[in-house]
Amino acid sequence: MAASLRQSFVKPIDIHSPGENASLALYAKLVVFLTFVLIFIGGHTTTSGAGMAFADWPLSHGSLNPEGWRQNFMMLLEHGHRLTAGLVATLVAILFFWVLWKRPTLHGKAFPLALWALVGVLAQAVLGGLRVVLDPQGMAPAAGGVATVFRVLHGCCAQAELCLLVALAALLSPVWQRLAPQPAWQGIGRFGWITAGVIYFQLIVGATMRHLGAGLAIPTFPLTPGGGFLPMAHNVFVDLNFTHTRFGAALVTAFIVILVVKTLSRAGGEPRLVRPALGLSLLLVSQVALGMFVIWKSHPPMLTTIHVVNGAAVLATTVLLAVRASHGAPSGVGAEPASQLEIAEALA
Repeated sequence: MAASLRQSFVKPIDIHSPGENASLALYAKLVVFLTFVLIFIGGHTTTSGAGMAFADWPLSHGSLNPEGWRQNFMMLLEHGHRLTAGLVATLVAILFFWVLWKRPTLHGKAFPLALWALVGVLAQAVLGGLRVVLDPQGMAPAAGGVATVFRVLHGCCAQAELCLLVALAALLSPVWQRLAPQPAWQGIGRFGWITAGVIYFQLIVGATMRHLGAGLAIPTFPLTPGGGFLPMAHNVFVDLNFTHTRFGAALVTAFIVILVVKTLSRAGGEPRLVRPALGLSLLLVSQVALGMFVIWKSHPPMLTTIHVVNGAAVLATTVLLAVRASHGAPSGVGAEPASQLEIAEALA
């Protein structure tokens, strides 16, 4: 069973020329781009504290065009977030039906990815709505409760949806058809999926920290206020902050560095793998720098939002690299464990 699934993932169906579905591939990339725009707007809405600018959902003050929303910054952010989310959900639905229509000419994994992307965007909308209706009074972040759980789930689901759309766009891209399977890429693909999992865990911790208001529980970096690397006082906010800003950041950095080194050493002659690896290196440096300045500048909203979006870009680039490298696993290899395929199935 695992071997047949692995074969369907790594071996493209090349019924027609790659150019036949060029418009679909370009559209999928557009959806990915607009998803990044949505993550930026959603992140800035959260960072600015505008998530409860409207206490109702799916309408805003009972209207699709609430009075005065363009003049009020908080209302502008939240209603703009809702409008952009609606646009992206519509585009994902169109993408699903387009993939369904073109299914016989596409890679076998394209349709399941498109289906899960559609399910994911609908789930994301429901989570966003529950985040509002379960918190009609706009509870303070530290109050916790069910609403906070849905805030965190809403943020994490956005990152999972991005992964699905990036993987789908990678399969639909003409680049996929031009990649020649290489046994040396097996380790890159496997470690790429593991790295994506580590990054996603770091984003979960970061989202939890943000929504609990623990971003400045340790207000200094790299040393803690006591002058050491480990905090002297411990509570859920401090420990959560330490896990994200120190332990998690170091772990993600180590995994990405290893992944980049593996890619450059084993696939140095393949620019379609080298370019994402080098881009991932630049994004990692940017993310570390942004994280430090967010702490040093006491969490300015725009800088914090850019940090969130750049983190999403780190995850997306890792997924892109893992998908492309997984293409290189020969379909006839039976002794190699299918762990990278299993992780891909989990993401899908």
